[in-house]
Amino acid sequence: MNLVNLVTIASFVCVVLFGVMIVVVQDMRDNQPPSRIRQRMQKSFAGHGTNAGQANKLDLDIFQVNRNDNAFTRWTGPRLARLRTVAGANGVRIVTVAALAGELVAVVINRFVPMPDLLRPLVLIGLPVLALMQSYRFLVERFRKRFLDGFPDVIDMIVRAVRAGVPVTQVIGSAASECREPLKSEFQLMADSLQVGLDLDEVLKVTMRRIEIADFSFFCVCLLLQRETGGQLGETLENLSSIVRTRREIRQKTRALTGEARITTKILAAIPVIIMGSMYALNRSYLMVLFNTETGNNLLTFGVVSIVMGLIVIGKMSKLDTSR
Repeated sequence: MNLVNLVTIASFVCVVLFGVMIVVVQDMRDNQPPSRIRQRMQKSFAGHGTNAGQANKLDLDIFQVNRNDNAFTRWTGPRLARLRTVAGANGVRIVTVAALAGELVAVVINRFVPMPDLLRPLVLIGLPVLALMQSYRFLVERFRKRFLDGFPDVIDMIVRAVRAGVPVTQVIGSAASECREPLKSEFQLMADSLQVGLDLDEVLKVTMRRIEIADFSFFCVCLLLQRETGGQLGETLENLSSIVRTRREIRQKTRALTGEARITTKILAAIPVIIMGSMYALNRSYLMVLFNTETGNNLLTFGVVSIVMGLIVIGKMSKLDTSR
């Protein structure tokens, strides 16, 4: 077997393995609890409002049809809509500043920190992307926490109004004027959409896809089921309010139980920096071997990579998934 055939076979095997890896990763993502919840909620709304062809064209945040749709906009559109939902008009600005700050840090690291030439382009590309992803995740988690902190009180308000005989479509507008952000903006958008003539099914469907919080999706399903089948909406929403409060307590208990592991992670991350700072002040020549020699540079790079990987593993082990 000559070299050309060997390279061809090896390339084919690599492509097949890469395709299998993509399929396995996609299947694992689809089996995650948030993905399963999202799929179930989409099936719950499948028979309501607009048909599937029109639903795919609905803009998630301004309820308009996007006629210039392509692969790039289909990928970025929901994420930009999600970003505007969780952070308002400043969301894009925040993640852009975070990416620029990550790029600035990467340039400083490449300028002053010795590392192999192979890692320099990875640092220049990876740090801005990591900063952008972390800022986006921070904004989403902050929105989720603030939304869920006040959501049970809004449900109780709706329960009292429904039991007094007020229609749900009017209660949504009243709740928008009584609750605080970010609930106020979301319910006000729903109330405005209902006032301009959109159907409750469409409003709930688009809002659920925009917010992407399981507790709010349960609330939307309760409203739609009561609208189609009847029943005591007040009792159903009261049970939902107690469930949301219980889930919030579980998240708080989980954060308290994992507090020790999170503190340990921060201490382990700070120890190398403190030791190197102390060595720089006490015995600078002993420490500069890591920066002035090739062997020292390799050891320093290996140490940094090992610490980062260890912190990631500890963070994954100490973080319990309470999104569902």
